Amino acid sequence: MLLNIPETGVIKKQSFEIKQDVSILYGFNNCGKTTILKALDQVFQNRLMEQFIQGQIGALAIYIPTNRIIISENNTDKLRLRDCEEFIHYQKDSYKDYSLHLKRLRDHLLANEAIRRFIRHAIRRIFGIDIKEIFDRHSDGIENIIHIYLNIIWAMTWDTDVSSLTDTSFHKLLSQKQIYVMIDEIEMFLHVNIQSKLINSMKTDFCSCRFILTTHSPLLLTRYQDCMIYNIKNGRLEQIEETMYYEDLDIIYEQLFAVEELPADIREDINYLGTVIMNVQNTDIERINTIVGKLKKGYPNLFRRYNKIITKALHIGEKNDEIKPDIRSQSVIQNE
Repeated sequence: MLLNIPETGVIKKQSFEIKQDVSILYGFNNCGKTTILKALDQVFQNRLMEQFIQGQIGALAIYIPTNRIIISENNTDKLRLRDCEEFIHYQKDSYKDYSLHLKRLRDHLLANEAIRRFIRHAIRRIFGIDIKEIFDRHSDGIENIIHIYLNIIWAMTWDTDVSSLTDTSFHKLLSQKQIYVMIDEIEMFLHVNIQSKLINSMKTDFCSCRFILTTHSPLLLTRYQDCMIYNIKNGRLEQIEETMYYEDLDIIYEQLFAVEELPADIREDINYLGTVIMNVQNTDIERINTIVGKLKKGYPNLFRRYNKIITKALHIGEKNDEIKPDIRSQSVIQNE
């Protein structure tokens, strides 16, 4: 699907093609991650309204904002939306009081036992724990996943009589209905262990959905194979061409997130030890000893990490230092 994004805030006018089931957007703070999701949400709503007016069936999409954990205590009415127009208007209104929207979803959807079982099973698979009562207050991470799941389920069932759904009919609906799901900072409140399996779990549960996610997590960029990764830079989406699936996280930090793996002086020192091992320059045992002392005292983690390189460089340096007098003696004899 090709979407035309209008100029919005820091985001430039551009086209965005959804090529894979998962698209992940990353970038620095204030680069426009949230802005671009809101712009895409508006594009989807406009297209859906146009198709509704023309009597056509359009693609449904839902935008799930970040950091929405508080649930309203207000009493809610049943969600009764007659058509796509009411669905679109309700979505816009929900952003004004999102906590009330979440309360409505819980009251509306969790009344169904099949939906409750489905979410409990998802929590068990993602977090490795059983929650007996889904209405209880859980950790922010679990609550966030519950709310994401409820939003997706609602987008799939808003025009369905939820009370009549059985396990069979509910799972059939989930497998067949495609929704475009935009989630802002999906890793919010989640331990990295949970982040590592989150996208695969969601694709298992919502196999027909397509996800557009924003993140600050390098880990999320490496744990789903069939995805497109984009950096938001100067208001534009720049596709990362290389595959990041299970890429070394140090490379992700340094190349994609501009976080140096090592301090500049330590990088130079370790590179020197490498050249000693490769015999590409004369060894300086005093410099080697200085580097080893610096690492051992000031960077014990790096000392352990590069221990093999350090040991080899020391051995070569000491060996070369021992034979240097003999070389000098031979040189004197030859000159005489």
